[in-house]
Amino acid sequence: MKIYIIEDEPAIREELTQLLEKYGYQCASSSDFHCIAKTALSSGADLILLDINLPYQDGFQVCREIRQKSNLPIIVLTSRNSDFDELMSLNIGADDYISKPYNAQVLLARINPLSIRFSHLNNK
Repeated sequence: MKIYIIEDEPAIREELTQLLEKYGYQCASSSDFHCIAKTALSSGADLILLDINLPYQDGFQVCREIRQKSNLPIIVLTSRNSDFDELMSLNIGADDYISKPYNAQVLLARINPLSIRFSHLNNK
């Protein structure tokens, strides 16, 4: 399974990549955020991890753009932890919301059912 990481902090992006690859996931990401939704969609990813605080456009806009074209699972992973941000994320199409600092095992537990559900939908 391939996960596309949309995170503007290089250290966090690298930490997530190392964690996920340790558990058998393939990871992709970019440091160019101008057309990040399009890049993520063309990456062949099975799931997207999406930060809200991004350059050029926020994660809410990126989520909306992805939802216009795909049902790809999206987990918002962000340092923003208000109820408003969580509700906004879920209302515009995110499948889950996790606040940083995240627990690695909880993140993995949230990724697994979404990846299974999406792979079943694509195989029908």
